[in-house]
Amino acid sequence: MNSKMVITNSCLILVLGLFSIDLYNPALPEIARVFSVTDAQSQSLVVFYLAGFALSQLVYGPISDRKGRVPVIMVSLALGALGNYLTSTADSIQALYLFRLLTGIGAGGCPVISRAILSDTFKDKTELSKSLTVFSMASQVSPAIAPVLGGFITAALPWQYNFYALTLITLLGAVFIKTTLVETAPLHGVPAKRLEGFKVLLRDFNFMVYSLVSAVLFAITIGYFTASPFIYQLQFHLESQENGLLFVGYSAGIVLGSYLTKRFLNRYSPERILMASLVALTGLAALAPLVLQAFNLVTAPAIVVYGFLVALGCGLSSPLLLGISLHGQAKHAGTGSALQGAIKMAGAALALYFFSEGHTSTAMGLMLGILVMALFCLFAIALAQRIASRSVATA
Repeated sequence: MNSKMVITNSCLILVLGLFSIDLYNPALPEIARVFSVTDAQSQSLVVFYLAGFALSQLVYGPISDRKGRVPVIMVSLALGALGNYLTSTADSIQALYLFRLLTGIGAGGCPVISRAILSDTFKDKTELSKSLTVFSMASQVSPAIAPVLGGFITAALPWQYNFYALTLITLLGAVFIKTTLVETAPLHGVPAKRLEGFKVLLRDFNFMVYSLVSAVLFAITIGYFTASPFIYQLQFHLESQENGLLFVGYSAGIVLGSYLTKRFLNRYSPERILMASLVALTGLAALAPLVLQAFNLVTAPAIVVYGFLVALGCGLSSPLLLGISLHGQAKHAGTGSALQGAIKMAGAALALYFFSEGHTSTAMGLMLGILVMALFCLFAIALAQRIASRSVATA
């Protein structure tokens, strides 16, 4: 099996799912204007997409353990393309919600299969974590490129063209994956009972805690991308294409953090790197609003720098959470990826609901929301590692 091609396909599948979240973000203020809805209502389009993502993963994962990764991802991408096209035909906010939910249900196979094929291929925890750092860096292709593309589309064309572009991109990606991805699923030895894998994983304390923290870190990133268009365009009066270009700074932070994690894994354990990165992220989230407010530095450039530093912390942490939680789940790779993804997306959707209702369309509101989520991540991992160390000591 060509491990490089597996990583390439894993990254592409992930990016295709993320494009449907990121590309149209610069158009959110325009969508709010066209449909005469509030900022919070237009931001909720992401919540409906994530809800579909979360629910459908629980179906895609177990099926891919039995039927294979390739046929499942083909169905997933076809439904995702259909949902994006239907979104372009919506004539009300309710129709937009429905079609974003459908798109999420279709594209829910993307995170499941992208992680599962890595877990199928890399059995060692450190090697799996290293492959997931590449995966994490690739995840920033979408937020780095998609909002820029969406910003130019929104500036030149009606909002519907964002979704025409998403439909075409998804279909082209499906053709490449069908041509190059070999089956990785170990179809023999899969438990006969459909719910057995879920029962095993739900009883795994570490799997659940690390998956919950992964969800909250994801919510930080998605929260930044959904709130910042309102901050940049309404508070700081930037154009949509300028807004899209500023997302590159956040993506650069994720990429640098993931790269540093890959280097650190040659010297330190995943657990040690994770704790250090969360301490740094929480410290930044606590100090930044105080410093910026005290020195009257709440400006667009300051928020760009702040976003880069937050992304650096998320980039250091996220690949480790994925690797630690999925390691040792070879027989349940698809189910484990599905359950982790469902927890991640449902948790992110719930966090974003409170995020959108918490006045985060201002710079200070955004920073306070991120601080609350960073504190949760730090305390949850500290608790999990303390319990794990006690278990080792008494064993």
